[in-house]
Amino acid sequence: RTTLRKAFLGPWNPMVDQIWLYALADAQRNTGVAVHLSTRMPNHHHTIVTPSDDNLPEFVRRLHRDVSCAIHKLLCEERYDAPGQLWDDRNPHYLRLMDEAAQMSHLGYAHLNAVAAGRVERPGHLPGVALDFHRWKGGAVEVAKPPLYFGKRRPKTLRLELSPPPLLYRAFEGDVQRLIH
Repeated sequence: RTTLRKAFLGPWNPMVDQIWLYALADAQRNTGVAVHLSTRMPNHHHTIVTPSDDNLPEFVRRLHRDVSCAIHKLLCEERYDAPGQLWDDRNPHYLRLMDEAAQMSHLGYAHLNAVAAGRVERPGHLPGVALDFHRWKGGAVEVAKPPLYFGKRRPKTLRLELSPPPLLYRAFEGDVQRLIH
């Protein structure tokens, strides 16, 4: 969660979405973690991934550092009081989903979190780019580098690839359309 549960990840500036997507794509590019779904709430996120090795902590570190630094810079440029750190002092919560039922349940929970919280009537009404299971059909997200924080060495655009969790993909015998339905 964000510091003091402030809405730093909310739609207060269009660049917040671009920062989130670029940081997520860059963390994926640098670690090889497969991203399945990401729901960004105003003060926290639900991101479901599959690490390819012992790379989950590095993925989360990169994602949280880049989002924190870029949002801090954006807050300063917009003349808002920026916190010393974006994230509160608690460690990220990791949950290992051991079977298809657990994966399906958690995907539903993350996808419907904004509805359950009373923020929107339908998941599609959540502001910003939806990073949900509908993108498993090959809908990679092309993300332009935000004009602040990320520097000259990083690519001008990145592709954020979303894929179904391996256990669910196997359970539906590779039929992504049926899995999404």
